[in-house]
Amino acid sequence: MLKVELKEPMSNSIQIAALAGDGIGPEVMREAIKVLRVAEKKFSLSLQITEAPVGWAGIDAAGAALPDATLALCKKSDAILFGSVGLPDRDPTIPKEQRPERAALLRLRKEFGLFANLRPVRLSKHLAHACPLQPERQGEGIDILVVRELTGGMYFGQPKLTEEIGDGRRRAIDTMVYTTPEIERIAHVGFRAARSRRKKLTSIDKANVLENGILWREVVTRVGKEYPDVELEHMFVDNGAMQLMLRPTQFDVMLCENMFGDILSDEAAALAGSLGMLPSASLGATSGELTFGVYEPAGGTAPDIAGKNLANPLAQILSAAMMLEFSFGQAKAANAIHEAVQRVIADGLRTGDIYTPLDTKAKKVGTREMGDAVAAAVAS
Repeated sequence: MLKVELKEPMSNSIQIAALAGDGIGPEVMREAIKVLRVAEKKFSLSLQITEAPVGWAGIDAAGAALPDATLALCKKSDAILFGSVGLPDRDPTIPKEQRPERAALLRLRKEFGLFANLRPVRLSKHLAHACPLQPERQGEGIDILVVRELTGGMYFGQPKLTEEIGDGRRRAIDTMVYTTPEIERIAHVGFRAARSRRKKLTSIDKANVLENGILWREVVTRVGKEYPDVELEHMFVDNGAMQLMLRPTQFDVMLCENMFGDILSDEAAALAGSLGMLPSASLGATSGELTFGVYEPAGGTAPDIAGKNLANPLAQILSAAMMLEFSFGQAKAANAIHEAVQRVIADGLRTGDIYTPLDTKAKKVGTREMGDAVAAAVAS
């Protein structure tokens, strides 16, 4: 049975593979490492951070989106801090199987059995202006955890192909498939997360149309009987998407299969003001504990602003905090980073994605300045 409880703190040397990737990846990774180094000194940690290419950076350096040397580094590391991969203008120039998202990110998920994706969505009261919803829909605050199954469903189901069917016509096939054990293990993660929060879990499916949805609902209902202290509700995915916009405060933990979780977690991210605010953890099980993981911001490579000191590094920094907490048991260091981010936001510092001139107390800053401010707040 999987545990959601944190492991004992690692006191020996911690090996971290830092894969910055493409676009804004190197910029935001630089700021996350800057903050990690400050936390390392303050909390007497020993972080061995090794950087390696991935995505188009890997293709340019070694001819593959996930070079053999990068994968070898990941296998000997205790966790992976990931940036983002893919460049829209270059991706179509190579076969789809070799493109960074498939050949690097999806491969890492399969390689390390990273089946549980956790995406916390929190709206700071200081960023209420950046939320697209009116204040009355924000309530006392938005705090949602999206728990997404990550290695099954339509993204990995077989057969998956595009084929010629005659007369110049083509047919694309994606197969959505789930097994009982796959649903059970992610359901346990969701219920245990809810138990540590506000004790409510909303399971998302499409049981009125999909066979997968029927099985998903049956299994989640059965697993839920093991958690009588957690309120369980079922919701169709289309209604769930609508309810996120109408009344997001009704949600505590949202449990989703792979594709639904991908879509809804990005929709939910808008509630926090920007994808640049949303960290994530993709976790696998080691000896029954959710420990080894890939930690990455929810946003993409944003090549249009890459290299311009415009990107918001907070999602990458908060992903590093999640890594300290979930993979290494360093809750104090993780909390210090979380608190530092909140302090910097409260002080009015804003990258362009969360800035509005209507907030007269806000100060627009760049990627480096935001990273410097968080690092200073951790050190203080």
